[in-house]
Amino acid sequence: MTATTTTPPYRPDRIVSGSGLPALLRESPDAVPLFPHSPEPVALLTPRQLHDELLPRWREGVERQARALVRRSRGTLEVLAEETLYDGLDDPALRRAALVAELFRNHQISANAGRLDTRGLQRRIAGALAADGAPRLELAWGQSKRDVGGLKTAGRWADLAEVYAVGRLVALVLAARELSGDGRIGMTVYSGGNRFAAALFAEPELLLEYDTQRCRIADALGAPGAVDFQDFAAAKRSDPAERAEHEERVREQLAALTDADVDAQMPVMLFNVDWPRVLPAAAAGEAPHGVAMAPHVAGWLRESPDDRTPLLTRAAVSCAVSPALQARWLEVFGDQPEVLEDAVSFVLAVGRASAARYTAIARADRNAPGLAGGPHTVRLTVHEKRDRPEVPALLTLGVRGGGQLSQHVVARVPAEGPIAFGSVAETLVQAPDAAPVLLAPDEGAPRLFDWLARDGQPLCFASGPEPSVRRALAHVLDPEHG
Repeated sequence: MTATTTTPPYRPDRIVSGSGLPALLRESPDAVPLFPHSPEPVALLTPRQLHDELLPRWREGVERQARALVRRSRGTLEVLAEETLYDGLDDPALRRAALVAELFRNHQISANAGRLDTRGLQRRIAGALAADGAPRLELAWGQSKRDVGGLKTAGRWADLAEVYAVGRLVALVLAARELSGDGRIGMTVYSGGNRFAAALFAEPELLLEYDTQRCRIADALGAPGAVDFQDFAAAKRSDPAERAEHEERVREQLAALTDADVDAQMPVMLFNVDWPRVLPAAAAGEAPHGVAMAPHVAGWLRESPDDRTPLLTRAAVSCAVSPALQARWLEVFGDQPEVLEDAVSFVLAVGRASAARYTAIARADRNAPGLAGGPHTVRLTVHEKRDRPEVPALLTLGVRGGGQLSQHVVARVPAEGPIAFGSVAETLVQAPDAAPVLLAPDEGAPRLFDWLARDGQPLCFASGPEPSVRRALAHVLDPEHG
């Protein structure tokens, strides 16, 4: 019988968004192959097909999303009783602010649509529209992908899941411009890779490249500059004094953490650590988070680091999440069971320390000086904050994506039905007919997704003959087909 898991339900106050991968490993450990298999690609898209066929349709889909959002906001505000949810609707400025706020009182857009403090949000939007400077929506979200030895994603770079999420943000900005009558409105997304690098060991160069890719996607999908991506730490902690104060707040939060606080972030945290960086560094003698790697594990890894790092990542993380898998994996390690056993202990210790520091950083940043933005900004979030009911919690992958974020999943385009999201392991277990969609190299000037073609990373997974795959891909951002 085919193993099935479901996307974890959205829960307020959840810090880390993951996927159904932990549940799959625990509930159906025998369903996940020990070694990642790569099916033959279902399609190989040429640069012309991508840029001449798909991109125009994706732009049209974003525009349709924006028009649908505008119609809904105007329609729902018209039928609301005066003063039911907003103040001063006879005042043109407050009415424009209410129209923009209605974008977020939409269950397709915000996880907390039914719990929003609409008056508080309206006041914030009205202030931003009246302030000096261009009104700006601000969202802290995103970091480069982690493949976890092929379990989680198909590579490190921005793919179709990112296109889907960024397209929704562009549509939101276009709709806000139309409803407010202010074409200056834009959105700044502050990526969290460097913000949490002390917890997850992310590489700064990869984070910068990922944000550059997301900027290129946003510009390709709509008006250039509508959505831009910046590094959170560089923007919010540029002052040395603030960095020192931040570290002090982190130390205070670390001291206050309980085992339950850390347990709440496990095992999802194990899938977010940058193991391709951590494992070789530990084998070379470093002690990430003060955790030393056993000498025999380090020696085994150093013998063939390129081949064995992804293997050990997949084995150790799988067994740490689901101990039932260890018996199967011990057969792979043969007469060296201690390598696997001690590697599991290592990733658990590093993972717990990462979870603790991640949680402490997130809590230290709550209401920290300088994070609120100026009067021209409106704060958004991807993790609902119970103490900030006026802050919309965006569903960047829509209702079906739940609390998942694009950096944690790949997209699957089925032969029939809407786009779906999940880890690579979930995708291949639940949809055995799914296969990669690859991009052919572009011999000309670099264009969108040249990073995927360069590394052979799939754009997404899909099912069906290539012509139907291309038709389905053309519709992924169209609200009438999603």
